[in-house]
Amino acid sequence: MNRIATCIAIAAGLAAAAPAMAQQGWYVGAGIGRGNLNMSGTDLTGLNNAQIDDSDTTYTLRGGFRFNPYLALEVGYYDLGQYTFSGTSGNVAVTGSAKAKSYGISAVGILPVGPHMDLYGRVGWAESELKANANATLATANRSDRQSEATYGLGARWNATRNWGVFAEWMKNDKIEVDSYLVGVDFRF
Repeated sequence: MNRIATCIAIAAGLAAAAPAMAQQGWYVGAGIGRGNLNMSGTDLTGLNNAQIDDSDTTYTLRGGFRFNPYLALEVGYYDLGQYTFSGTSGNVAVTGSAKAKSYGISAVGILPVGPHMDLYGRVGWAESELKANANATLATANRSDRQSEATYGLGARWNATRNWGVFAEWMKNDKIEVDSYLVGVDFRF
């Protein structure tokens, strides 16, 4: 009788662990959303009376490995948008744009809240770049600024099937000061 009870306990344990084991493995994802630059026009450009269009479309491509139901390691590329500005330097009118992009690696902590839903938080390191160009009547200036910085975010993922999921995420880079609000899809292998 003890053998039967032991076999039943082992079978029940394996059945309970099967969904968790199915969540392990490689995945790739892509998303699109809105980026908000958290700088004033004067902070970004140093121009007098600077105005800035502080939101634009953002994109992400990412991939990672989920070690267990609670932890993944992810690499990603983020196009954080292009932001136009205008202002004056003395009596000279200046217009231009600044484009932000980032790539990095994150540890992703995952909280499964049901058979199809995960909540997650990310923290990691990013290498970001802000390229700006400014145009005046007789001159053009270009500048590129690279930053190593922290990146972090929060999100939710609905797993439609074992291999496909849909996510919504807020992500922030601390030095480049862009908040990204993204939706996208993940595919697990």
